[in-house]
Amino acid sequence: MERGVVSQHILAQWPRYVLLYGGMIAALLVIGLSAARGWFSFVLLGLVVFLVCAFFLVMNLWAVVKVYGRNGIRPHHALFDLGHIQSHNEIVYINLGSRQQPIALSHRLTTGHITVVDVYNPQWMAPKLPARQPSHLADDPRLTWIDGDIHLLPFPDGSVTNVMLCEILSQFWQPGDRLILLKEIHRILQPKGQLLIAEKCRTTNTWLVNGPAAPQIPTQTYWKALISEAGFRIRKELNRDGLITCWRVSKPTHREARQLAFDLDY
Repeated sequence: MERGVVSQHILAQWPRYVLLYGGMIAALLVIGLSAARGWFSFVLLGLVVFLVCAFFLVMNLWAVVKVYGRNGIRPHHALFDLGHIQSHNEIVYINLGSRQQPIALSHRLTTGHITVVDVYNPQWMAPKLPARQPSHLADDPRLTWIDGDIHLLPFPDGSVTNVMLCEILSQFWQPGDRLILLKEIHRILQPKGQLLIAEKCRTTNTWLVNGPAAPQIPTQTYWKALISEAGFRIRKELNRDGLITCWRVSKPTHREARQLAFDLDY
């Protein structure tokens, strides 16, 4: 199961791997042609390009295995542990088509239940991978699969205890859409209900893995400000090897909300 998660993330980032591998092949061709013609300055240039592409290819593969591999961080499990989820609890898992993570989490439940809400919209993000639900899991009482929308999640106000967002917010191109989803989760959560979030932050390790693309990764400060703007309080933060950060945040009670707004008339 976890091996499938690794494959899924490699497939989702296939343009990056094709570009790096293609750069290595092109560099080898330049080295060979330049050596034959005696253009030694181009041989050096080709060698530099080859080493740079090889470095980032290896680092990307290392990061994927480190985060999603069987013995890796596995952010969906890290969130489960961070939230102290019990085997009888109910979880709303906001999703973008992937099946492996909620299925893996359902194996940790007994009488608990996971409602998987797919909020994918092609206007807001890149094409998703095909979602395949194994037929033998179709009748699993621990799992329910439904479609949703970031503007209106299919739950009444204050009806949910636990919500999980595992690398979902970063998939939205517009920061405004991220805030809309967070505020909608705030609406459906009970007071003191918890939201568990995992996202990549810009760190030294993400620079080593992503190179020039690293500035596109939001900072830890950005995510914390966005979470607070949506009305949540951060209860715990956990940085895992500089590759992924997990937060446990909660919806404040009415009293806490008034305190946050500096309203002392409570």
